[in-house]
Amino acid sequence: MSCVPFLPALLCAVSIAAADSVTDPAEQIALGRALSANLRALQPRESVTNSAALRMRDTKGRRSELRVEFRTLVSPTNWVSSYIATSTNGFSSTLAVHHADGQPNRYLVRASKDDSQPLAAIAGNDTMRPFAGSDYWFADLGLDFFHWPEQRVIKKELRSGEACRVLESVNPHPAPGAYRRVVTWIDNDTLGIVHADAYGFDNKLLKEFAPKKFRKVKGQWQLEEMEIRNEQTDTRTSIIFDLQPLKSEATALPTPPAKPQ
Repeated sequence: MSCVPFLPALLCAVSIAAADSVTDPAEQIALGRALSANLRALQPRESVTNSAALRMRDTKGRRSELRVEFRTLVSPTNWVSSYIATSTNGFSSTLAVHHADGQPNRYLVRASKDDSQPLAAIAGNDTMRPFAGSDYWFADLGLDFFHWPEQRVIKKELRSGEACRVLESVNPHPAPGAYRRVVTWIDNDTLGIVHADAYGFDNKLLKEFAPKKFRKVKGQWQLEEMEIRNEQTDTRTSIIFDLQPLKSEATALPTPPAKPQ
């Protein structure tokens, strides 16, 4: 099965097979730096708009759903991925992630009924807060862990018959309530993310990310559902995509404020 774009990396179906550890620390670091640089260099070719359902289950098993619009705006110098979730009472949550070559991500957020309110900049561990009350954090949607300075390839492992490298990304300033590290399985050929485990400040497993469903659209396999599970709260959130993305006519990119607030 082929892989498909997602936020903005690629995802594939998974099943674990034999592993080959990378034990030399210098090799781990060299491979990790090269791989994370390649992942950060991934970018969309054109501006698109898509929509999805954000389905959530809380600790008591109660379910809720929000509609989300995804926009990718590409310019000659950078690109912006934005996410807008709207509830039935008109309250909306907005995230805009600015990506530029060789620069850390910049995050702008807003939660309000009034879209005229300015977006506020956040950074560091402040990006590890829920988007629209879901299990997805701002940092998850921006794949911010690939920008952390400490990156190591710790092993090579087969999944679904495909060779993967397992990348460990370590938070340089871990804090209570934030990730300490994230371990990601990356397909060698496509740079596709096939699975990721996020560990909390206590170094215990906090979240698992995985693609759940694929559907063939116009002869190509596309990701239909992506799930994130919080192992400590027993909650989960799925994103179910509408698989007919349209080119966006929008050209203006939101401008971030000078400093995080």
